[in-house]
This record gives sequence, structure tokens and C-alpha cells, in this order.
Amino acid sequence: MTTGDAQPTTPLPEVRWATVADEPRRRGRGWIALVIVLVVVALLVVVGEVAARALAPKVIRDQLVSNLGLPADQEIDVEIPGLLLPQLVVGSVPEMTLATDDVELDGLAGDVRVNLQDVPVWGGVDWSSGSAEIILDDAQTRALLARVDGFPVDAFRLAAPEVALETAFDVFGATVPLGVRLTAEAREGDLVLAPTTLLLGDAEVSADAVRQQLGPLVGSFLEEWEVCLAQYLPAALTLADVQVDERGVVARFDIDSGILRDPAMQANGTCG
Repeated sequence: MTTGDAQPTTPLPEVRWATVADEPRRRGRGWIALVIVLVVVALLVVVGEVAARALAPKVIRDQLVSNLGLPADQEIDVEIPGLLLPQLVVGSVPEMTLATDDVELDGLAGDVRVNLQDVPVWGGVDWSSGSAEIILDDAQTRALLARVDGFPVDAFRLAAPEVALETAFDVFGATVPLGVRLTAEAREGDLVLAPTTLLLGDAEVSADAVRQQLGPLVGSFLEEWEVCLAQYLPAALTLADVQVDERGVVARFDIDSGILRDPAMQANGTCG
């Protein structure tokens, strides 16, 4: 045996068949797991959003029916833009709109629209803005004015953008038609109807001319009328504006957020 034959033999390197393929495979499995987690989270969010969308309007409606004494079957539409679940988590709803038709509040009937801004989910916090719009059609306005002492409701009709009183008087055997146009406005929290135009037949005349020709027969037709709405509504509502349009008498109110927690604000207001 030669010296070269006595030298130790160098071992062969270990063969690893999966070395190159294993790392990408593990990374691929990691991405799949991440996608699965994201899908599960998305599904949970969707389920939570669906549940919140189903429950929130019902809770709001039930509270309104209970606190305002509305009929149990009163339909109330609740609209909350955007994803609801994050808003509930944050504790504030940026915007909420409520709508119901032909609702009666202690004798005042009409269609109601309410818009609220930054509504707190939890108590003790004020919203940034609250307003309501009550729309009374001809019949509903007539029913309201029938409660005003002395108002000539039989002569009333809506004539947008004003209110009209139309009647006729018998003067020395002749029939004299009288028409009065009244503007509707908000004044110190009351609805005020004030005469703007007087018509004898087809001629526009002044109030003094009517009084001279008809004297005491004109009665209450030339008066200014104050209609108190506060007695029918929670004290938190303050009349801000009144208009007459094709829908009817449209009364707009500001809503104090104290109605959320103050029994005095929840109770009906009073007439001055």
C-alpha cells in the first residue's frame, strides 16, 4: 500500500432534495393563511354590520313609539348613511334621518321628517344639530286651525305660498265676495297668520276700505292670528320657520338635545 492509499477518504456531501422548494412552499402557505384570516374578519364585519343594521332601526323606532306615545304599528323609516358598525364602536353617529307619515302628536297630525347630526350612542352628550320638519296638508291644517278660538275655519283653504280666507257678505241685498290672503310665519315660537292682500270681488283693496264698506260684518277676517304649536309637541322643539308650498304648511323646528335626558324637555311645551 502506498502512502497515497493510506490517506483518509473525504465524505460525500449530504444530498437535500427539498432544500430549494421548501422555502417558497412555506411562504405560499403563509399567504394562504393570511387570506383566510382576512376573509374570516371580513365575514365577521359583514355579519356585525348586518346585525347592527337590523337591530338599530328597531331599537330607535321602539324608543320613539314608547316615548312619544305613538301607535304600536306606526311605520318609521330610519336612515343612517355609511357603515353603521364603526359608528357604534366610536360612539357617535354623524347623521341620522327619521321619517314617518300621518303621525298624530297630541292632536297635531302631519308628516314628520327629522335630521340629526353627531348623535351620541351613549347618554350624557349633546348632538351638534337637530331639526324637524312637520308637513300639514289642507285637511290637517284645517283641523289645527279649528282649535283656534274664533278662527273662520269654514272660509279657509291653502293657496300656496299663502293661506286664503274666502267668504261673501250680504250688503243691502247684494252679495259682496271677500277674499283675504295671509302669510304664514314663525314669530317668537308661534305660527302667525297675518293678512297681506284683501280682495273685494276682483279688486284689491286696503283693510280700511273693507272696514268702511262692510263695517262690523268683516268680523275676524282682517285679524292677525297666533297659532300655538308648542302645546302639541315636546318642549325641546322650537319653531324656527314656516312656509306654505304645494305640500301644505311646512313648519321647521330646532330640536334641543336635552330631549335625550331631560324630562322637562320631553314633556309638551306651553303657550305664552
